[in-house]
Amino acid sequence: MTMSQEQLLATAVETAIRSVPGVAGVFRAGTTVSKLVDVGARLVGAKDEAAPLVRIEESADGGRVDAAIGVQASAGAVDTVHRVHAAVDAALVQHGVVPAEIRVTVVHVDGIASPGPLSPGIPASLREDGQEHAPSW
Repeated sequence: MTMSQEQLLATAVETAIRSVPGVAGVFRAGTTVSKLVDVGARLVGAKDEAAPLVRIEESADGGRVDAAIGVQASAGAVDTVHRVHAAVDAALVQHGVVPAEIRVTVVHVDGIASPGPLSPGIPASLREDGQEHAPSW
């Protein structure tokens, strides 16, 4: 697969991911090192700024897709990841690629408040004893 074919496939996969209900966003996938290399390549003009955020690699075992997503808390992270996995698989099959591995990482959940000093107590409905308590974090 040439680089332009790989980029077209990554764009198609990213588009499929963005269309999945519950996906709040797509983020740059890969390890910290690969992200640093990617940033460096963009800074020197060796990589297009509009390059897809999804990472696709071909190997002797088949293809590997890495995607990092944000999910909407109301949709549920696990259900959303399952839907994204199915959408990625379908997009790859549509382009004649059989993946060896699809990795979907949730890097952000929209709608979750961070615990902090201004947070209200833990609701009684979430406590075994039915009493409302101040958070212990």
